[in-house]
Amino acid sequence: MKYFCEVCQWRNITKAAEVLHVSQPTISIAMQTIEAETGLNLFRRDGKKIYLTRDSNLLLEKIRPVLETLNELERSINDIAHKRNHIRFALPPQISLLVLPLLFGPFQKEHPDILLEIMEDAPENSLHLLKEEKLDVMLMPYADTNNEDFVYQELGRNECYFCTWPENPLARYASITIQDIQTEPLVLNDSTFHLTHLIQQRFHQAGYQPNVIHYSPYLHTVRNLVTQHIASAFLTRQAILPKDDIVAISLKKPLYFDVGIITKRGRHIYDDERILINFIKKIYN
Repeated sequence: MKYFCEVCQWRNITKAAEVLHVSQPTISIAMQTIEAETGLNLFRRDGKKIYLTRDSNLLLEKIRPVLETLNELERSINDIAHKRNHIRFALPPQISLLVLPLLFGPFQKEHPDILLEIMEDAPENSLHLLKEEKLDVMLMPYADTNNEDFVYQELGRNECYFCTWPENPLARYASITIQDIQTEPLVLNDSTFHLTHLIQQRFHQAGYQPNVIHYSPYLHTVRNLVTQHIASAFLTRQAILPKDDIVAISLKKPLYFDVGIITKRGRHIYDDERILINFIKKIYN
């Protein structure tokens, strides 16, 4: 039922698999099994696009209340103990290199009873899941704190650097302007990442169009294209490993973004979630 609802929500097998943290064939087989067992024609496919049929919409109406009842049962059980040992936590790849070793190391040693379900994803996707209470806590860059659906706890500011390989002529600069890199081939995270919007905005303000040769949701892809001398990128210090052999250069007008902890407004924060939030705050303090 969960697999079916996610496929209906995203209209995409691959995206549903990513959200559920399972393989794409698992979702595809599950959908084929549902159609075979129910005798319903649930999807109309046109290449990679999926369209919901009348049968699919009718089944979705029946399934949603069942899943909500199960979710409510889980919440009630956790309420009894006034704590939630299973915390669903999201953070973006550019921050995860700093935070994940500390969560799986010191935090887990100090709190072995707390189970962390961690998702590395773009803020746009994670905010959607947080609003639907499929996530409990987020650590994310943000700019707009006027959204009444969420509570923001600011942690600090991160600088984003222009990153390239040591042999690139631009690597000799102590700092650069957008004009200096207007024709430089770039690899950026895809449009679901807040940082990409900030970079595009900075280029637009300077009157230039960035020369982006590839967009990728994967940090390792971005770093790999830089280390292979194919394109430059914009990364935080935390996103660069010592072995990467990448030169990080500040913009003359530095590019910063705010980082904060985000929770859903009106939702109860459990004791174990507060322990996690306080641990994250200590990292940034």
